[in-house]
Amino acid sequence: MLFQLTTIGFIIISVLLFHITPGRFRKWVLLAASVFFIYWQGKAFGLTVLLFITVISYLFGGLISYFQKRDEVKLAHITTAIGIAIPALILFGWKYLYIAAALVGVYVPEKVAELGLPIGLSFYTFQAISYVADVSMGKTTLQKNPFIYALYMMWFPKWMSGPIEREGAFLEEIKKTESVKFFDFDRTIRALSYLIWGLFMKMVIADRIGIPVDAAFENPSEYGFLTLMLVSLLYTMQIYCDFAGYTNIMIGISALYGIELTQNFRTPYLTENIVEFWRGWHISLSNFLKDYIYIPLGGNRRGSARKAFNTLVVFFVCGMWHGAGLTFIIWGIFHGVMNVFSSFLRKSKAAFLVKGMLGRIISFILVSFAWIFFRAPDMSVAASYIKGMIPFVGTAGIRTGLSFEDGPMLGLVQTEWWIAGLSLVILTVMDIISYRKDTIPPETMSARWGDITRGAVFVFLALVILIFGKYGAGEEIRSFVYAQF
Repeated sequence: MLFQLTTIGFIIISVLLFHITPGRFRKWVLLAASVFFIYWQGKAFGLTVLLFITVISYLFGGLISYFQKRDEVKLAHITTAIGIAIPALILFGWKYLYIAAALVGVYVPEKVAELGLPIGLSFYTFQAISYVADVSMGKTTLQKNPFIYALYMMWFPKWMSGPIEREGAFLEEIKKTESVKFFDFDRTIRALSYLIWGLFMKMVIADRIGIPVDAAFENPSEYGFLTLMLVSLLYTMQIYCDFAGYTNIMIGISALYGIELTQNFRTPYLTENIVEFWRGWHISLSNFLKDYIYIPLGGNRRGSARKAFNTLVVFFVCGMWHGAGLTFIIWGIFHGVMNVFSSFLRKSKAAFLVKGMLGRIISFILVSFAWIFFRAPDMSVAASYIKGMIPFVGTAGIRTGLSFEDGPMLGLVQTEWWIAGLSLVILTVMDIISYRKDTIPPETMSARWGDITRGAVFVFLALVILIFGKYGAGEEIRSFVYAQF
């Protein structure tokens, strides 16, 4: 829905209103725009759920601060536990409602089932938890203005799929908006760099290669070994381009208002092992899990065995956070086990397996394999897919599905495959260049290139997006993968 003309119009109008409003009133424009956008996209249901979690976390933050000032330590700890438990139960209860109901034999009314999962529930729930925990630990001060806190929770570019912001850092960005100028060359170039690169990743690559991915995962038993191997790699790139593309677009949109969001991706597929992969993939979630689960459990301070256990707990929670179902839990545990093994191998004689080019290849293969569980709708499809990837085991021929004889191959004609292939080459080259400079493509374009080079690339990518981007209307528009979480 991001690419509807009405959405683009909303952003243009809100940016203009923001900049013509006196500095000290701009935060109210941002809040009004966010409330309107959430109501527009998430309906009254989505806005109500978000408001409820916002009010609950704000009130508990106030109670914790009150008890701390009165030196009521025990009451502060109890309040903290309740303040964290309520949004956590809302999140995991909503995700696992139907599974739990089936286990105990409780009927869930159809009206409840029709409501579905509120858009972005996982992201703003974790933001609420981080605020309550930070107030309790003294990492942030109590936010006295409930409307400013509501803006932290509701800022519309991060509402659907994050990044998961921390209240203290985000409100510093809000303060800066009071002095943001309508036109600032460096800020505008940075915003354009993120927007153009994000749109290229999403509309040209992710939405295009998502078509063969959908076809293969619908019934993997119909396809051969080579086809399933190819599609596995395509999904690995699709989810990266979709989610990182979303983050880049939202960073670019926020920059138009002078707000800097947390970067969520740093060329994760070029890292040498699974440990480093999670330092470059969904960074805000990784930091949340580290700060609020891994470290409180003891981190790495209680020996290697306890460290391994803590790591597995973190990734178990990570899997549950992503969705209901055994596939997500297996995906999380798989990453947890690989994380433990990577940490062990880095200190052993087999360290060469998690370093250098060999480490990158192994890490990429393992991550790609794990994504099968993430993408499969259930365990039977995941098992069928993995079985089909073993040569001569499935009933289909090795090359079944890799043919244009009867029409498009996996839903794409030859021209579409060429566009996808060349676009992936551009993506890979840009990621490698940025990785070597310890940065990411949008920052490379905005901060390290000259005006002529940058301008030429902007024009080229803009034309590619306009000509080859996947457009549609209504149901044909592909939503962001992480919007479902």
